[in-house]
Amino acid sequence: MIKGTIFLLISFFSFNAFAQSNEPPSSLKLLSNGDYVIEDFEEEEIGSLPKRWFNQRAENKVSNYNEELRETYNYEVVEEDGNKYLRFEGIKAKHLTFPLLKVENLNIHETPILSWDWRATKIPEGGNEDTNDKNDVVASVYVAFDMGRIALVKKVPKSIRYTWSSTLPVGTELSKFFGNQKIVVVASGKEGLGSWKSFSRNIAQDYKRLFGDNPPKVPLAFLILSDGDDTKDVVIADYDNITLSSANK
Repeated sequence: MIKGTIFLLISFFSFNAFAQSNEPPSSLKLLSNGDYVIEDFEEEEIGSLPKRWFNQRAENKVSNYNEELRETYNYEVVEEDGNKYLRFEGIKAKHLTFPLLKVENLNIHETPILSWDWRATKIPEGGNEDTNDKNDVVASVYVAFDMGRIALVKKVPKSIRYTWSSTLPVGTELSKFFGNQKIVVVASGKEGLGSWKSFSRNIAQDYKRLFGDNPPKVPLAFLILSDGDDTKDVVIADYDNITLSSANK
């Protein structure tokens, strides 16, 4: 997974070349309680890749790929008890990216609380985000914020990655890629496997604490990643109800 993450960091966002069918989202759905929905998958087709999500480099919508390429992704929308959500089942790592840069009704200084639901069913045994040859996680969500320091000749975006770690304890924080990616472990091990769990983070506060300055009001993107390609272990994880809300609720 380490190589894929490096590519993510050194090549990011050139929206001017998008065809109309590849246009990134321009707004987020507003709920009656004031939450903004990044994704709840309720409008998606069962068995499909989510139609507003892009590939790792935010170049193309994954749902627009041909069948052969779509099958290289191990994500699909499923339904259970009338609720739709996204499932990952497989080994090979591939990011899904939800671009935020063109979203007009977004200001994380006003709605800094990122919330999401995870259900982990099978973790990569021995996965460890701090070890290159074991760098697998059952589930992770990223927020890519803005362009950071120069690395490998190019600038790379600052990002915070929240993980469900196989082995690292909750509260572990790591710094990767010349300090541009911060990893925060929010769940760990096999406790709670098979059950939905809800998580919330104040991403504006996390950014200021981890990077030492204020975040931009509109991040570059939200991303998800599950994988077992270093441990060669099958991973099963579900994602749902990704929202942003006010800290005053």
